[in-house]
Amino acid sequence: MKRNYLLLVLLAVLIVVPLASAFPYSASDPEIEDALMYLESCQQIDGGFGEEGRESNPATTTWAVLAITAAGENPDDWEVAGTSATDYLEGLGEETLRIEGTAETAKMVITIVAAGKDPHDFHGTDFVVELEKKLKPNGQLGDYIYTTNWGIIALSAAGEATLTPVAWLKGQQNPDGGFGWAEGTESDSDDTASALMALIAGGEEKNSPAVKDALGYLKSVQMEDGGFNFGGSSASNSASDAWVIQALVAAGEDPSLWTKNGRSVVDHLLSHQAADGHFKWTAVLSDNPCRMTASAIPALLGEPFPIFPDADASLNERPEIARTALPTPGTTIASTKEAIPTEEGITITDDFGYTVFMQDVPERIVSLAPSNTEILFSLGLGEKVVGVTEYCNYPPEVESTEKVGGYSTVNIEKVVALHPDLVVAAFGNTEQVIDHLRNLGLTIISLNPQSIEDVLRNIELVGKATGKEAEANAMTRDLQQRIDAVTEKTASLAERPTVAHIIWYDPLWVSGENTFQEELIELAGGQNAFPKIEGWEIIGLEEFITIDPDIILVNEGTGMGAGGKDLIYENIVGDARLQNLQAVKGGRVYLVNTDMVDRGGPRIVDALEMVAADIHPELFTGARETAAPTSTPGFGIVAVFSIILAAALIRMRRAPR
Repeated sequence: MKRNYLLLVLLAVLIVVPLASAFPYSASDPEIEDALMYLESCQQIDGGFGEEGRESNPATTTWAVLAITAAGENPDDWEVAGTSATDYLEGLGEETLRIEGTAETAKMVITIVAAGKDPHDFHGTDFVVELEKKLKPNGQLGDYIYTTNWGIIALSAAGEATLTPVAWLKGQQNPDGGFGWAEGTESDSDDTASALMALIAGGEEKNSPAVKDALGYLKSVQMEDGGFNFGGSSASNSASDAWVIQALVAAGEDPSLWTKNGRSVVDHLLSHQAADGHFKWTAVLSDNPCRMTASAIPALLGEPFPIFPDADASLNERPEIARTALPTPGTTIASTKEAIPTEEGITITDDFGYTVFMQDVPERIVSLAPSNTEILFSLGLGEKVVGVTEYCNYPPEVESTEKVGGYSTVNIEKVVALHPDLVVAAFGNTEQVIDHLRNLGLTIISLNPQSIEDVLRNIELVGKATGKEAEANAMTRDLQQRIDAVTEKTASLAERPTVAHIIWYDPLWVSGENTFQEELIELAGGQNAFPKIEGWEIIGLEEFITIDPDIILVNEGTGMGAGGKDLIYENIVGDARLQNLQAVKGGRVYLVNTDMVDRGGPRIVDALEMVAADIHPELFTGARETAAPTSTPGFGIVAVFSIILAAALIRMRRAPR
């Protein structure tokens, strides 16, 4: 009898213990408690949240407030030096109104509701009305699918009607059941998950064809490790996992049952939690850990968007934690590795001061950045390039090359499986990823051009590393001659028009100082209209109108919509509020090739010649009298998001080499 009793106790333990941490998790589970403790370390003295070593960030703060609310806590009670998260949130209203972004306004509404406040009257502003100003007659909110997703979730949170936006959104569903970020774009798991939450929040039945088809798409793209990525061959990541988990819960699914090779998406997300409680972005990379942790918490708690405050939830009391300095993700660490002494072979010192020795000329090369790929192909090394990123789209023959993920979402397994003799990496790959590849025994050189002069030097460096030194030297001489041909005509100009370079619309992102774009503008005989901005930043429409640049350069290929028209260009020339701008009235809004002006490769000189012809048609042939939208589908949005990533990291670019 006693033996049977012990057996029953053992069975009870085996049954009860796993269930204690079964999905959805509770705020008292150690996984959530550890994550909340880490999130608390992200709170700054002004009440907001930001990554270690950085100031409070509006985006990180809103994600944090949503996580706090999902855990049943009150953001009013999250304080530093008497200033709460809600206090910081209250200060975001003015900035949100200034930048006029659809997704930003929608997220503000969602966060206000989650904090238990009134979005119709939040410090004197009706943010719901501000969002409804973005509603088009056809039901679209803003200019994209993703802005409409956020808008529907926000209107639903505020108790507003969403019938028309939901109908528009359903019309954007791709034949494969998924959704892309904009009209006509390929499906991806992140936008499909957010669209799924938006549809259900907007009243779509869980058993409707639209919901079932979206679930079918998500099931079809679940990766072998159980996780999800944002598309292509990129590595699975915590952000995508979180989006999908929340969408599955909204659709009435149990994410813990969504498995691949015996591993669920929940298992995969949890595998990214570090010992200190934060969630890594990928298995290798801890990028924006505060943001990743804030995303993971609502997902593991089974809280889809919109998140509402739980008035009955008891607040967890946690002790004060020591805010010790953590290493900043992506920070360059000087290498102490020395070159192998030899009289033969090739010795290279890369842009981060890392000395690399190669006994032989590499025969198999992997490129981890589009600019690197363009350099390699321009040197006649295309046949040796066996792997590139999803973003490498030039020259055209690279399309058939094996893809190995994105910048920081490098698929490590794919890189290793290609057995490269040389990996040409870049700053955006991050030090963690590069170090991981080195620790696996791969030979790496990393490039980090910060000027056109650096681009020429990188071409010569790659030429030396690959046995193409003579070709590289000849190419840089030719490129320098072309640069000189431009600057000889612009150096003595008495008047230099102000030029704004726009990389995104809704909200407006412009290029500031210490960017390739500013250097191109100055060499081409203009002056940057926004010289006080560091890197790339959002500006308000009112500020843009006040500056009134003489010339506007607009990235092409970043918003291909119905009819093949570029959405950024169309918004600039079609916005009634911008019709009195000098550039718009004078027909001096020009489309510029996104890849040329954003990449540190040989085509940066092509971009210089193009920009010079636009700014000074009286000096250069090939000027365009007016801009015409072009049909350049594909990778434009990637370039934009890559620049925005660079904006977050730009101050780290100046780390000593």
